[in-house]
Amino acid sequence: MGDAVTGDPVMGARSAGDGRGGFGLPVDIAFLAAYGIAPALLSEAATVASRLGVWPAQQVLATGLVDEPTFYRALADSLHLRFSGVPPPLSPGADVDASLRQGVVPTAATEPGIRFACAPPPGPVLRRFIASIARGRADVVVVPPAALAAALRRTNARTIAERAAWLDADGLARVSARDGSTPWQKLVAIGLTGPAAFLATLFPLGALFGLALTLGPLFLGAVVLRLAALMEKPAPDLWRSHRWRVDDARLPVYTVAVPLLGEEAVLDQNLKAMAALDYPPAKLDIRLLIEETDPGMCAAVAARTLPPFVTAMIVPAGIPRTKPRALNLALAEAHGSLFTIFDAEDRPDPQQLRMAAARFLHAPPDLVCLQARLVIDNAADGALTRLFALEYAGLFDVLNPALLRCGLPIMLGGTSNHFRTEALRRIGGWDPWNVTEDADIGFRLVRQGGRIADLPSPTLEEAPPHLRAWLKQRVRWLKGYLQTAISHLVAPHRFLGEAGPSASAAFFVLVLGTLVSTLGYPVFLVATAIALVDGSFLSPQDGIEALLAAVALSLMVLGTLVVFLVPALGARRRGAPELARWLCLIPFYLLLASLAGWLALLEYLRRPFGWNKTQHGLARSSRYGYHPPGEPGP
Repeated sequence: MGDAVTGDPVMGARSAGDGRGGFGLPVDIAFLAAYGIAPALLSEAATVASRLGVWPAQQVLATGLVDEPTFYRALADSLHLRFSGVPPPLSPGADVDASLRQGVVPTAATEPGIRFACAPPPGPVLRRFIASIARGRADVVVVPPAALAAALRRTNARTIAERAAWLDADGLARVSARDGSTPWQKLVAIGLTGPAAFLATLFPLGALFGLALTLGPLFLGAVVLRLAALMEKPAPDLWRSHRWRVDDARLPVYTVAVPLLGEEAVLDQNLKAMAALDYPPAKLDIRLLIEETDPGMCAAVAARTLPPFVTAMIVPAGIPRTKPRALNLALAEAHGSLFTIFDAEDRPDPQQLRMAAARFLHAPPDLVCLQARLVIDNAADGALTRLFALEYAGLFDVLNPALLRCGLPIMLGGTSNHFRTEALRRIGGWDPWNVTEDADIGFRLVRQGGRIADLPSPTLEEAPPHLRAWLKQRVRWLKGYLQTAISHLVAPHRFLGEAGPSASAAFFVLVLGTLVSTLGYPVFLVATAIALVDGSFLSPQDGIEALLAAVALSLMVLGTLVVFLVPALGARRRGAPELARWLCLIPFYLLLASLAGWLALLEYLRRPFGWNKTQHGLARSSRYGYHPPGEPGP
């Protein structure tokens, strides 16, 4: 089939000429005029495509002027080739991404007379195909690209599943949460906890002081980071104040991955949010990721008419059934040079892709990731959602922007991360065995020399309104933090050399500090209460006790201040000062987080890769414009 793709010079001159066909239209859409599409509409599409810097066929398909099956049926008719909406059985072993870029796949020997299934993608491949000697060949069948892609995934499901799960040769060579802790890590853990527990039974006060001295640097680092964040002024929003807008011709193709598992309740809301994105359709590559083992979601998506720039991708069955495994499938076939993730219930700012693209265009190549700001929209659903909204306001409007302005890494949120696609491919994508893949991949990028920055664009999120759902989600997060800590500290010296001292210190404070403080919160509450009751805090017996008491008291006071001040400032910046009335419940919220931390520790020992799915579509309120299903949006 090589001659059909590369083309013959004589045939190319006769059929394509200077790239113009009938009616003076570009050759890759001219044949549509004979299929009933008005030449004026095709000419207009070609003009817009030229201005956008895309191929005319891309513009025609992305705007829905012609649907994909009609386009390729007309192409086949114009070349006197056979057309089929369903590809014949394909030969296994093909690389899906490479095959789709070439537009040619060998068929299985079970299909007599047909050797190749062809779906030339818009662009140079399509023009070469039209100009080639494929005209009239009986051994070629033309099929729609989406149908060919789905058939390729089915034919090569096992290989695809292994690659996405890092179970192929390249994946097995990467450090992953799949491997668990190393013998030396287990030895260190036993060596620390065993003697500490024994000494605690004999000398409880001494053991507590020793623990405080050991963990003091982590707590001090966490307090210092938050104090510094409180003093850092927010960056000016030049996008809105100066109304910057990148010309459409300069915008790159953007891949948007939307993992969907049991999300029938919010599917329509998600499709509306994706359709509302202010980005040229011809440069959008939106992929809905649906598990093969989720028949309800498969049926729900099949029942909808998707926009031309939205593709439903079936993720082959396999282990582990996690979000990062599905994302790796989208990454393998991504068309865009930029890549982002939106969760099922997300409603991003329609300008968010433009803002991210503009930032990447004006930034040096080492900027590989932008984190948009996640905003809880259903805060009024109850006390738990209000506290969640406070937590997110402090994290995404105060702490994260300040850390990023200082050049320090952060633990990414699970959605609205914007990446350079090539940077993701260099590190192999997401660790499919890590249940908090977002926290992990940020540090993987930093270890490769990448840099993360803040994107002051909101994405509306739904917080779990019920305690059981909140606990399941928080257990998964904290279990993932533990996996992240173990994975990256397999070789601490290597981590330090790759990430550098500042990023390494931030890692210890953000990951280990979060875990330790979450687990130890009730212990230190009890210890502080005992020390205050028996007076040991205020009446030390010697100089060492006085020093320890002073340090502990200072950390306690400063830690208590930042616990309240960071979310309070975040609520103010978010324009939700009424949330400040719920600050008094933060100590109880932290106790719930500690419970989740201990449950996460137990779950890590029992089912380290179990994914606690969060149910969406339960929101009853909205501060920023939620519309219940069935009601029209703004």
